[in-house]
Amino acid sequence: MKTQPRLSIIVPAKNEAENLPLLVRQIHQALSKPHIQYEIVIVDDYSTDNTLAVARSLARRWPVRVVQQLGRTGRAEAIIEASRHLRYETVAVLDADLQYSPSVLPKMMRKLTGNTGVVIAQRQRSETNWFRRLASRSYQNIFGYLLHDLSYDVQSGLKVFRREILERVTIQAHGWSFDLEFLRQARNAGYDIVEVPILHQRRYAGKSKRSLITATPTMSTAAIAFKFRRLQAIPFHADQVKEKGHGFHHHGQEFIPHSNLHESDSAFHRLSRPQVFVTTVLLAVLLVSLYINWHVTITVFIAIITLLYFTDLLFNLYLIYRSFSKSQEVQITSTALAEPTTWPTYTIFCPLYKEWKVLPQFVSAMSRLDYPKEKLQVLLLLEEDDKETIRKARGFSLPSYFQIEVIPHSKPKTKPKALNYGLTKATGEFSVVYDAEDIPDPQQLKKAVLAFRQADDRTVCIQAKLNFYNPHQNILTRVFTAEYSLWFDLVLTGLQSIHAPIPLGGTSNHFRTKDLHHLQGWDAFNVTEDCDLGMRLVKHGYRTAVVNSMTMEEANSDMMNWFQQRTRWIKGYMQTYLVHMRHPQRFMRDWKEPHVITFQLVVGGKILSMFINPTMWIITIAYFSLRPFVGSFIESFFPAPVLYMAVFSLIFGNFLYIYYYMIGCAKREYDDIIKYVFLVPFYWLAMSISAWRAVYEMFTQPHYWAKTKHGLHLQKKKAVAQAVKVTGIKLVDQRLIAQVKPS
Repeated sequence: MKTQPRLSIIVPAKNEAENLPLLVRQIHQALSKPHIQYEIVIVDDYSTDNTLAVARSLARRWPVRVVQQLGRTGRAEAIIEASRHLRYETVAVLDADLQYSPSVLPKMMRKLTGNTGVVIAQRQRSETNWFRRLASRSYQNIFGYLLHDLSYDVQSGLKVFRREILERVTIQAHGWSFDLEFLRQARNAGYDIVEVPILHQRRYAGKSKRSLITATPTMSTAAIAFKFRRLQAIPFHADQVKEKGHGFHHHGQEFIPHSNLHESDSAFHRLSRPQVFVTTVLLAVLLVSLYINWHVTITVFIAIITLLYFTDLLFNLYLIYRSFSKSQEVQITSTALAEPTTWPTYTIFCPLYKEWKVLPQFVSAMSRLDYPKEKLQVLLLLEEDDKETIRKARGFSLPSYFQIEVIPHSKPKTKPKALNYGLTKATGEFSVVYDAEDIPDPQQLKKAVLAFRQADDRTVCIQAKLNFYNPHQNILTRVFTAEYSLWFDLVLTGLQSIHAPIPLGGTSNHFRTKDLHHLQGWDAFNVTEDCDLGMRLVKHGYRTAVVNSMTMEEANSDMMNWFQQRTRWIKGYMQTYLVHMRHPQRFMRDWKEPHVITFQLVVGGKILSMFINPTMWIITIAYFSLRPFVGSFIESFFPAPVLYMAVFSLIFGNFLYIYYYMIGCAKREYDDIIKYVFLVPFYWLAMSISAWRAVYEMFTQPHYWAKTKHGLHLQKKKAVAQAVKVTGIKLVDQRLIAQVKPS
């Protein structure tokens, strides 16, 4: 049966005793014939006549409720007060002066279909005087259209809209400025706005409550203030959450990150207002300083970056020392693995996007996991617009513990968004993220479970180490392998030893599923979501531990593919730094753990070094190659203490960094790759170029996810042979994909 339409009508009333009886009768006549159930909520806005008594007498005969204004006086406050007392899902706001005929209400209600959230009674003809018409038109054109791009009758006294809008948005308007702010927020919340023409009549009785002389300055000031107020993300209504998942609207666009992570803790916005202010002040100070004394300013600037570079050098030396002084990773022995125990359920997240070619390899890798298959839930997270991967995946006879989840198309299009969606489907007590090309240690899930049992309550993430199964494919993969060997075999364990914030790997990080829910999942707008999550869990007082287990990945063998991947990683590090510097004090658990300092070195220092390196190299090359011409000039920027730090960083620093790479390769037993470490300076230069590209993308497309192409090793027989040797998986053997043969 068709549901009877219902309407709540808000009537702000201030000294409207003469108009209310006729208004109520007209409303009844307009709504009774089309059988619209209605209620009228009259808000008495501190009237000085008998408006309140008249309203109460009407309530005894008609479906009228009377509300007395309790806060500040004004139409906006009256509407907001009335919204707390509404019964029905469709709402009308109607001025009490009878300038807008209620007869148009049924037509306006019929317009509320689809995405239309607001219907405005547009004044096409007006019986008011020419001066009021001119003032109204001027306000609409200047403040409505030019300032806020609202091509509607923003001052209309009759609107019909969905009540959910008032439940979703926060109206900060006051007095007579409600309409402009309400329409601005409704559009921001993603609703369409339409108009219905109406005759604007003369006021029936009494005097207008809006004096043009007193109201215009107030309304104009409010309209200008709205322009400079940042529009906030507006969370979905509860009904929308049930239908689509957690999401929000911003500037009318819909975003569904499938997470309740607050926007202040997310990379949705690049800079917060305080960060914009601080950045502006610092730039202004720099420019003024350059104008007053450019030489001293540049000298101080060079001294600062030299000190930062020197500090980062000492910090990395300390991490390497800590890594070697004691084995910091959690050691799970074969004896511990052999002991009988009850294994918990485990969910494996695998986001795939246009990489169906490596799916057989992934299925085989999962089938080799030494874990009770009845305890596994492997979620293949596929994007709705990736039709080919969906078709291929459904065409395979996947093992019973595999589950295909198609993520409805939405913004942003990122891996963490897919993981958040997967988290809503996870049934395992523990969870882990694997990329499609990953080949984890078969014992890794068991090792992670035992590592959690050994660790204290503050450890919520177990990170397995990563390396590559195609290190010898070309020069790029060799240097890439050296970098990974240094990072996962030395730096991470060093960071763990001092309980510093650890940027997680993009894969093979294990969690208790309940902890992921507590952390609100991943930041769907951060394109290096693993780094961000590692920082966020530290802010909650948690820790990450590294376990003695390895996951083999595919080293990027294509330079352009590597460049796009590295640009995304660096952009994500920038996002992470900006997000967590909004509230740096949260890193301070107590005086013993000032993680805000290590955060600067682990994340900030990593970013800064990519910009410092080329600058210092250019200065050094210019000094030695053009010394007769610029030697004394360059020396003038380096006072003795700065010069000593710079020389130490140049000679010993670069040597130590290259030596670290060698140690990493030796520890991983990649002896034949050590000689390629001398190409690392060129690798650093490529990273610096990627860093500048990342800066550009931060302004132009901050949430763009440059998808890394996987499966390139499958095109090279030699690389495949190496991968087989390293992993034991016959990547091209048809027997390997017997479990995923086409059905």
